[in-house]
Amino acid sequence: MRLTAEQRTEMVKKAIMCEQPERVPVICKQEPSFAIEYAGYDLKTALWNPDLIVKATDKMYTDIYCDAGGNMPRFPLLYKTSGSRAFVPRELDDFVQHPEVEGLLYEEYDEYIADPFKCMVNTIIPRLYPKLAEKGPVGSLNFLRVMIADNQLKSKYLAGCAAVEKKHGIINIRRGAIEAPFDFLADLLRGFTGISKDVRRDPGRVQAAVEATLPVMYKLAKIVNPTPGIIPSLFIPLHMPSYMRTKDFEKLYWPTFKKLVDDLIADGYTLQIFFEKNWTRYYDFLQELPTGVIAYFEEDDLGMAKEKLGKKLCLMGNFPITMLRLNSKQECIDKAKEILDKAAPGGGYMFCMDKSILSLADAKPENLIAVCEFVHEYGVYK
Repeated sequence: MRLTAEQRTEMVKKAIMCEQPERVPVICKQEPSFAIEYAGYDLKTALWNPDLIVKATDKMYTDIYCDAGGNMPRFPLLYKTSGSRAFVPRELDDFVQHPEVEGLLYEEYDEYIADPFKCMVNTIIPRLYPKLAEKGPVGSLNFLRVMIADNQLKSKYLAGCAAVEKKHGIINIRRGAIEAPFDFLADLLRGFTGISKDVRRDPGRVQAAVEATLPVMYKLAKIVNPTPGIIPSLFIPLHMPSYMRTKDFEKLYWPTFKKLVDDLIADGYTLQIFFEKNWTRYYDFLQELPTGVIAYFEEDDLGMAKEKLGKKLCLMGNFPITMLRLNSKQECIDKAKEILDKAAPGGGYMFCMDKSILSLADAKPENLIAVCEFVHEYGVYK
């Protein structure tokens, strides 16, 4: 039985608030790039054409069951026009990737700490997006081109997806994304190598920079998701903690992240937080997070997570997409049943993969279809 958008909305809201809905919601984690390939379109062509991405999404939602989704493709036009070094389209197919970058030099820490916004405008953006900083009118024209293209491409895509979602009764549970202050410093400013050195040689400056970043991320949240509510959620992917010592996490990462989460939840937001890799050693910290967080786990055992965190946090994730690529249909279904039996009892759980599915190479469509149908039928609370 297919549900209406209203039924799905109520079902997802209950799960987010750690209540028991009628059934386990199935969350789509297939990216637009997967939908494009699944529909048979050329990836390089479609990434420049929002209409083709919308058609591909319609095909995907027709064939593959889900209750909710929500994503935004990275359009290569924007990154080529700006000369982006932070997000770079591949030569082969224009799929946008994020290489390690150093937007802020070590000797520029004090400049950033004193005024993060001014430093970003004057130093970091010209370094990471050099075409926007070209001399004379060229830089201004490139900036204008990016702004116009961004508005046109995203508006067309979002309008088309809204129509497709309405057609299928699927709800969008994600709008906008920000980063934890430490991750922003690591991902876009210092790079993995740089931040790893800084944590050991100059933790005081790292701490000051992270604290200076906190209000920037809070303001960014208000821009990318201006209307807080249970649905749609604000996405926060967490990258660095799996590579940090626990004592460094406790001092340099956790305080500003916890403050950001608390303030946004208090403002009425739901936060979909992606806990990359394994977070078992941090569960004592996560127990301090408030209800209103969707804890999207990659590698954690959801049985243990349910026991430790399930009273306050809505859990999802953990189904390994490697199984969709390598295992039989029945083995995939058996794994889904195992996860549901651990995580679903009592509610506060939504089913999805352990990470986004980017291409057909990540998952056999027949396995994905079988798993999503199984969860829809098996995940009924009785």
